[in-house]
Amino acid sequence: MKSVLFIYRNQNLAQAFVKHFRLNNYNVYEFYDEPISYFKFNLFQKIENLVYKKVFKDNKHLHEINERNFINHTNRSLKKLKRLNLKFDYCFVIRGDLIPENALKYAQDISGKMVDYQLDGIKVSQKILDYYYLFDKVFVFDESDVANYPEYNFTAITNCYFEDKIQEEKIIDFYYTGAYLPDRFENLKEIINYSGTEFNYKILLGAFRNMESPKEIEIITEPITYEENLQYAKRAKILLDFKREEHDGLSLRFFEAMNYNCKVITNNHSVKNYDFYNPDNIFITDFINFDGLEEFIKKRYQSIPSDIKSKYEFKSWISNILEDA
Repeated sequence: MKSVLFIYRNQNLAQAFVKHFRLNNYNVYEFYDEPISYFKFNLFQKIENLVYKKVFKDNKHLHEINERNFINHTNRSLKKLKRLNLKFDYCFVIRGDLIPENALKYAQDISGKMVDYQLDGIKVSQKILDYYYLFDKVFVFDESDVANYPEYNFTAITNCYFEDKIQEEKIIDFYYTGAYLPDRFENLKEIINYSGTEFNYKILLGAFRNMESPKEIEIITEPITYEENLQYAKRAKILLDFKREEHDGLSLRFFEAMNYNCKVITNNHSVKNYDFYNPDNIFITDFINFDGLEEFIKKRYQSIPSDIKSKYEFKSWISNILEDA
């Protein structure tokens, strides 16, 4: 049984990776196995933040405090790992640019291979260029990063899906969850206005406070778990996807859709370059011009050939990554 030290700051999504590592017979050690507190400050930190806001007019200092707390959390996790005196076949890191360097260096000392996966474009994760020397292999989800940074010998690989053979009745017509962003909020209103209110929408936007929104859009102040997201996705007919300007890589939504036989509406034109692309399943728009959407909604989902679909399942995905390291 191969042993894996798994390091990922996003504990919400990390649970899916840990679960499927174990289902596929990997002996996995989760580095961040205790809850990470975000923006939960002690009394002195609250005073510090208030002083920076009122005296220095700095509304972003709370992020510096939060990062200090995360570094302290990392150091506690590192101390715990050192006490165990373990060795691993692999260390698998997601978004290594977000992990303190001292933790990565120790992981390198106790792991046969160091592997990193960047599931955001290098433009928004530049620090991985400084940490590149710590890894045997760095995988990127945006193929253009391979060409844009040739000196780093990146390898492109897509996201994956976590196999779930339990299918449920499709009772949600349109599903989306994500952070509130003004442009995205307007895009969502556009598609609702175009499609009409007779459909069943499940749209969840995370924000720090409640705000006015159409009845089809629910503003939430506490994020849902990734498992809850999957439960909505498996009951949806269509998933909505919005590309970040900084990269062209495919989000997890495309692979959730593949897993649960959902169609996708997206503004990511690069999806046309992938072997699973089918215009009956994936509608590309700028969220302003919806010509052809009505016909797309009426079309039946076209099943993806099993030999293509299986390549993106976690089991195959992680095997390819570790064997290529």
